Amino acid sequence: MTRVEPRRLVAALALLNLGVVVYYLGVLTTVGQTVDQELMVSAETLSGDLVDVCAEFVDLVAPVSAAGAVLVAFLIMFSGNRIALTLRVGIMTLGPIATAWILKYSLDRPNLDGLVQHNSFPSGTLTCVTAVVCAVYLATARPWRIVVAINGVLLVLGTAVSVVVLKWHRPSDALGALLLVGCYALAVSAFPIRISDPRHSTLADPDNERLAQV
Repeated sequence: MTRVEPRRLVAALALLNLGVVVYYLGVLTTVGQTVDQELMVSAETLSGDLVDVCAEFVDLVAPVSAAGAVLVAFLIMFSGNRIALTLRVGIMTLGPIATAWILKYSLDRPNLDGLVQHNSFPSGTLTCVTAVVCAVYLATARPWRIVVAINGVLLVLGTAVSVVVLKWHRPSDALGALLLVGCYALAVSAFPIRISDPRHSTLADPDNERLAQV
């Protein structure tokens, strides 16, 4: 029988509260809105080459995310516990994406800094990319997770910088997206699943099962 990891649930709750703080400071205060806007504008003016690089980078986000989704489906096919893993991956991807969409269109952004703009908290693009990366990580066998982690971090950081430099989102939007996905990832990983080796029958020795405590 698997055991729930309460520390991860506590950490998920901490990220949730931190996300609320980021929204309050960055969106609901005059100083926060002003600083957030200035940081976004300053990022764009750092270098003309940086803008071009970021524009090319975001063009790769959609195909790379699609490839990640295909990879997850492929990994699930060879899993010994397809139903549990599918449920976990489904929550890990659809949960943050749906939540980000709901928050973006339900949260209010008062006009405190003189710039009348709609709410963009949190970033949907970054939420989608980060959620897919986390899903691939959860579905990957332990020996290969370091490879997924390194490439995933590079992809997420590149996307975060790009959406700010291209003025798609403010820094608080990007931070909010990362905290949102992190909250879901910790909550999902707090419930380990037992994955049996698909090459063995159901009558195989229980010692042939491996516990994927993510």
